[in-house]
Amino acid sequence: MAIESGRRLRGRLFWKILLGYWLTFIIMTQVLWAVFTFYYHHEPPESSIARRFVKLQITSAVSTLHTGGLPALNAMIADWPTDDRRLFSVEPSMIPVKGQTLDDLEPGQIPHEIVEFVQAPNGQGYRLRYNVEGLMDEYRPKRERHVFNMPPPFLWIGGIGGLLFSAMLAWNLTRPMLQMRKAFGRVSDGDLSVRLFATMGRRHDELSEVARDFDSMAERLQVLVKAREELLHDVSHELRSPLARLQLAIGLARQNPLNVETSLQRIEHEAGRLDKMIGELLALSRTEHSNMPDEEYFDLHGLVEAVVNDARYEAQLPGVDIVLNSHDLADQDFTVKGNAELMRRAIDNVVRNALRFSARGDAVSVSLSTEEDYLCVEVADRGPGVEEDKLSSIFDPFVRVMSPLSGKGYGLGLAITKKVMVAHHGKIEARNGSPRGLIIDLKVPHWKHLV
Repeated sequence: MAIESGRRLRGRLFWKILLGYWLTFIIMTQVLWAVFTFYYHHEPPESSIARRFVKLQITSAVSTLHTGGLPALNAMIADWPTDDRRLFSVEPSMIPVKGQTLDDLEPGQIPHEIVEFVQAPNGQGYRLRYNVEGLMDEYRPKRERHVFNMPPPFLWIGGIGGLLFSAMLAWNLTRPMLQMRKAFGRVSDGDLSVRLFATMGRRHDELSEVARDFDSMAERLQVLVKAREELLHDVSHELRSPLARLQLAIGLARQNPLNVETSLQRIEHEAGRLDKMIGELLALSRTEHSNMPDEEYFDLHGLVEAVVNDARYEAQLPGVDIVLNSHDLADQDFTVKGNAELMRRAIDNVVRNALRFSARGDAVSVSLSTEEDYLCVEVADRGPGVEEDKLSSIFDPFVRVMSPLSGKGYGLGLAITKKVMVAHHGKIEARNGSPRGLIIDLKVPHWKHLV
């Protein structure tokens, strides 16, 4: 039903555009014709000829009657063609008749008849009439009234041409809409591989920009769906191992009642691992939101110092020294807008990751600095580093690099850190140190540049 309704809607839109442009074309031709008729008074050729002919004959008749009398006028009229004599008449009259005369025959003005009063030499008055309308009927070509004031060839050419132009325009506008409707239908069915710009990019208009935005949306959705599926797969895989060990410990406790304490310790240990993993997954999910909850202003310098002090306490056992380089920055402002707890967890994950890859006697360096609009935290260790082709993947969930203490993590720490930095409009980069070690740079914008 939804598809059928969409087809009917598409049909209505096509016909609306088609008929709308076609009717506009017809209306514009009539408006132009009306404006042309109103402003451009052009005298037809037959009117100009008739006006001159009437002036010539009336002038001759008036002059002849005035000088030679009625006999001279009749002799002159006898030489006229029959049709001309039919249009001309002479009536005795002693009273001048008011009517349109020779002086009224101006260009563009064609009266019904011309009336002239003439007095003969004997004092008799005569009224001369000339039927101008009858003369015009002889010269005027027979014109038929046409539909829309256009001859049939013009009507067919204009009507069909306008219809074809409107159809092409309507199809040009509705065709990309049809393509987008089909593309959205495929996306709603779960097919995120559909792309529109390849077929609509040649338009070079706003619709091609919509196609580009659609491709970006579909690509982003495809990446997000793939990431969710991979995360679900990895979570399932990671949960399976501690759950299997829990079941094994329960089975051993039932088989050997004398070894219950050892089994309980194993169950407690695996339960703690599960609780830690679930906590990290919740933190990862929390950082998915672009808007940080409970935003506040906090001092990044003090937060880094607190993280380093906590890490130093834990670093005593493996014999690793953690050095904080920030003595020259005591008077600078390191205020950041965001969520202090998430930022503390992000930096703590990086420091602990450096501690995990450090051996006894090594040192982890934590440096605080400023760079243009950003506040920078650099954490460098002296461990084995990471292969160049794997540097970009260490921020993905459940990606773990082999280390002496790698079994204690789930590969979620750096993933959480990256999402926290993105949520704070910051950046995170990783590179290998020289001659060895891994350096991770955290960049957070100063609060003044977020206002």
